[in-house]
Amino acid sequence: MRSKGFNAYTKYTILQHALKGNNVSQTCELFGISRTTFYNWKNAYEKHGMAGLENRERRKPKMPNKVSKDIEQEILSYVTKYPADGPKRIYYELISQGFDIGETGIYNVLKRYNLTRKAQRIEYSMDEKSHINIKKRDKKDMSIFSNAKDSYPGYLVIQRIDFIGTFEGIGRIYQYSFYDTVSRWGEVKIYNKKQDIDIWHYFERKLIYLLETFSLNIENLVTEKEREFLPYFVKGNKYKEILEDFNINHIFISPEYIDILDGMREFNEFLMMEFYNKIPLNDKLDSFVKVEAAINDFIRKYNFHSIIPNGPKAGKTPAEVVLERAIENGADLDTLPLWLLALINYSK
Repeated sequence: MRSKGFNAYTKYTILQHALKGNNVSQTCELFGISRTTFYNWKNAYEKHGMAGLENRERRKPKMPNKVSKDIEQEILSYVTKYPADGPKRIYYELISQGFDIGETGIYNVLKRYNLTRKAQRIEYSMDEKSHINIKKRDKKDMSIFSNAKDSYPGYLVIQRIDFIGTFEGIGRIYQYSFYDTVSRWGEVKIYNKKQDIDIWHYFERKLIYLLETFSLNIENLVTEKEREFLPYFVKGNKYKEILEDFNINHIFISPEYIDILDGMREFNEFLMMEFYNKIPLNDKLDSFVKVEAAINDFIRKYNFHSIIPNGPKAGKTPAEVVLERAIENGADLDTLPLWLLALINYSK
């Protein structure tokens, strides 16, 4: 008798038979099941009771490697433009553009067209360019952000990654920055190893905490897409979970063509001039750990003490603008952390 033909009650009876006789092997032989099957049932019962013994309908497997003609053309178009990139890089780029495809599916397309090697892709690219006009993808309609500066905190937030530089005695510094275009609130996380960059862990641990503290939400999140750092924004499924859980509209854009990125650029230029360029002049900043503590303190002072020089929020600090929005959203000041209230009061 095949094990998948047993219902939950029969499985339970078999488990009890083995326990009473204290002989699993004999029970398995008697009922024609393997020891692996027996212990799978046993573990399922211990975790979920009788529900764990119910037969589950097998879902049809997803076919992430099956590629439609449209996506196949996107892959070939990408190869034409960037022949040096292999399947992994193509995967990251297409994911950032909203295509649902696996890396293996991309490799299969390349294999089908004999494009798995770099030399083959370069040759293909040269041939294609001689007789095909590459259709440029229409730039995303960013008109919805045209009045972002007159909106409210959380309406439009920008994030990016930069390589800041290599510092003597400290090593390399990579920076992830997060900037709200209305309040000009900024957050920074630095890393000294590229492989340690984990954007969405920091987003979940730090930024979501701030959102909940201020009773805010992010409506639109723009990721400034640099080819070097793109994998750190799309690797794994955590970013999709966070975006879905918090109902965030996420958009990747290239950095060269849109002015809504100006605020973020000014923020990063400010950090470079007022913090990073001064590291060699400060003997106390002789390790990455000390630099990390110093940038955290610098950002805290920026958010709570710097005055917005122009625009509808001129004369206020980023923290004051965010706090005003929190109050509008019904946040109870009595529930705010004491450290936050102290900083807000001190900044006034």
